[in-house]
Amino acid sequence: MLNILVPTDLSDLSKVAIEYAIKMANKLDGNITLLHVVTVIQPTRATMRIKFKSLEQELVDTAKEDLDHLLAEVSKGRKLSQPIKIKIVKGTSFNATVKREAKKLRIGLIVMGTRGASGLKKYVLGSSTTSVIEVSSVPVLAVPELGAFKNFKNVVYATDLKHVEKEIKTLLPYLEISGSTIHLIHVTNAQKNVLSIEAKIDASVMKSGYGNVIVRVLVNKNVDHAIESYVEAINADLLTMFTHEPSFYEKMFDRSMTRKMAFQSKIPLLAFKQR
Repeated sequence: MLNILVPTDLSDLSKVAIEYAIKMANKLDGNITLLHVVTVIQPTRATMRIKFKSLEQELVDTAKEDLDHLLAEVSKGRKLSQPIKIKIVKGTSFNATVKREAKKLRIGLIVMGTRGASGLKKYVLGSSTTSVIEVSSVPVLAVPELGAFKNFKNVVYATDLKHVEKEIKTLLPYLEISGSTIHLIHVTNAQKNVLSIEAKIDASVMKSGYGNVIVRVLVNKNVDHAIESYVEAINADLLTMFTHEPSFYEKMFDRSMTRKMAFQSKIPLLAFKQR
């Protein structure tokens, strides 16, 4: 059974994530926990600590009422494979709290909403979803604001070829149950490399033992454009990628392709952290 965690700030965007998680849980016989994090401040003065503690409890009580209302709204008229749980916790850091609760609850998947952004907005606005992707050891499913769960019939797995065998092994438990067709794609900027890359990928796929895999090596200098074009061409249901620890250069210039696709993908992005 898949344990799904849906962090929610009670916004319309998190509502999209909850609705998506419900449909997916029904399909995979999973269970869902809604998590709301109340950010706490640790004042130095004792008198201020008493006041802040009272305020925190008020925020918790309000959040409980709002979550109950939200849950009633999104579950109305829907069959649930398992009752949805609600958890409200206090924390000084949203990312650290989500990571901690995911480990405590033995979560197998975190589902969050993401709103498209481009250019300067990426740098100014940031995103709770992409931030969680960067720190979470649990895979994160980023659902765009217009995302709707259908199935995982066609799944695009974009790879940099560094850990193909290991990544396929990680992916299969999430996709085998749906009988997904995996479109394993790699983007290169040189046509002359295509045949050798295909041979390398085919060997890794053979070792995985999963037969429903289509291998495509795409020639394009613009990686994200190539991925988006392929996703659109096959009408994919899901895009999946693996992150890695960013170098100083990547942090400075925002070179993370997974982060970039989380902002601009029109379909849900399933992001795994490489270990």
